[in-house]
Amino acid sequence: MPAPDLIYKNSRFFENLQEHRFLYELATHLVLREPPQLLNILKAEVDMFGFDLVLSLGEQTRHLQMKTRSGAPSSNSYEISETIWTIPGGCVVWVIYSQTTLQPTGYYLFGFPVPALDTFPLADRLGYRNVKMRSANHQRLSIGQLADVLFPTIT
Repeated sequence: MPAPDLIYKNSRFFENLQEHRFLYELATHLVLREPPQLLNILKAEVDMFGFDLVLSLGEQTRHLQMKTRSGAPSSNSYEISETIWTIPGGCVVWVIYSQTTLQPTGYYLFGFPVPALDTFPLADRLGYRNVKMRSANHQRLSIGQLADVLFPTIT
């Protein structure tokens, strides 16, 4: 088990690790659907517009701001870019993972629909709002449940 201090001091490494794990699990889930679906993944080189990933599947495109959290969901606010409210398919995904095993234990999704912008206080950072995880529309999702919300099967 990595020490909490190691995770804290190397938070960017652990965030990237969880983001790659998330992409692997989501893409695997989608390709195992019937019929198999291939996920297109675009990574923002610079996330100045508030999103880290652009995912598309057929005609559906999602702009994601990624957040990670080890252990229980935090009561602290996260700075979320106001761009998420202006882009169709904009959302925030929190990956909750075990500090002991580093395995994802669930996902929180803020979006579909995105709650009204004016219900969230302004952050100190211009163009951002303070949003708490408990404001997520979808909580404690499995990767399959998250996939179904992000990319519903078209019948």
